[in-house]
Amino acid sequence: MTAITRKPNPMFSSPNRLKLGVFGINIEGGCTLTSAPERLAAADWTANLQLAKKADRAGLELLLPVGRWRGWGGDSDPMGVSYETYTWAAGLASVTEQIALFTTSHLSTVHPLFAAKQAATIDHISGGRFGLNIICGWYGKEMGMFNGGAQLPHDRRYDHADEWLSIARKAWTEPSAFDFKGEFFNIAQGVSQPKPLNRPFLMNAGGSERGRRFCAEHCDAAFLILKQEDGPDAMRAQINTYRDLARKEYGRELQIWVYAYVVQKDSLKEAEDYLDYYVNQHGDEAALDNVTAEIGVQSGMFANAEDAERFRFHFKAGFAGMPLVGTAQMIAEQCNAYNELGIDGLCLTWLDYHQGLDDFVADVLPRLEQQGLRQPYSPALEDVA
Repeated sequence: MTAITRKPNPMFSSPNRLKLGVFGINIEGGCTLTSAPERLAAADWTANLQLAKKADRAGLELLLPVGRWRGWGGDSDPMGVSYETYTWAAGLASVTEQIALFTTSHLSTVHPLFAAKQAATIDHISGGRFGLNIICGWYGKEMGMFNGGAQLPHDRRYDHADEWLSIARKAWTEPSAFDFKGEFFNIAQGVSQPKPLNRPFLMNAGGSERGRRFCAEHCDAAFLILKQEDGPDAMRAQINTYRDLARKEYGRELQIWVYAYVVQKDSLKEAEDYLDYYVNQHGDEAALDNVTAEIGVQSGMFANAEDAERFRFHFKAGFAGMPLVGTAQMIAEQCNAYNELGIDGLCLTWLDYHQGLDDFVADVLPRLEQQGLRQPYSPALEDVA
């Protein structure tokens, strides 16, 4: 029997000042709210394979899926078709070499023992490159599909998450059977084998006070929607809120990740025109109304729906991600500015992922290396066969 070769998880081991990932290739339309025909096709596994291999061979650190169970309505119903993320990660783990494979898991939809074994399985398939993006649930209609039309009150979702994660960690580490009796779970002689090859990297996007505390106490990275409309000082303060809480309250270091929509062209005018084309001319306003109403109420990232309304353009462009717009040189400079704010990693989205990723790897990555944000990467020969 051939022994499994353990590989480093780049989320832990990468030396790059600015880590990079690709976000949302498992969902129809990616992270855009637009009917533009270039948007990512629904349920295209071949496209997922191609994009994953490109990101892997470019030395990017992360493939992160969106956890989605229903779309946002409107004419284009963004995210209405999606691949389930545990199965998705397992499939891509078998065809990649170095990149981290994440699942995005709504904890209320899966038992922690079952999820822990799924996670360990993916970790073995990948050689130790698994990560878990923990979601407590905020899209009410979506979570109601699993919970009789309702979901737990906001802070109670994190109480549930505390127990869920405690059980998963026991499954990953306890050498013998264990018991657990809590408010939400009652485990009698629970066991789970095999154990993960590497400790799973944990990420969470909690934006409320309770969510920040959960993330700071338990996770390795915070995944943020930064309030870019409020300016750099406000964004830096938002970042420091997470990092300071982790350090002062729990003695832990926390990576800060955000996602960014990329519009790369030969001139700034071309980039702005293309952005106008898919955001203003083809944006799905009905879907956007549904998003801003729901995220303002439930996620904790925004104080209310009115607060979320200020970000309508960015929601259509890339689900309120940070903008990377302009020429390759301008985008490289923007990446450096985000890193100086305290951002450790950017998860990238495009309208046209195929052309966008090719252009970014060819023209932006070398500039990031020249700036000292990233080290050159060359895949092993067998990786590109």
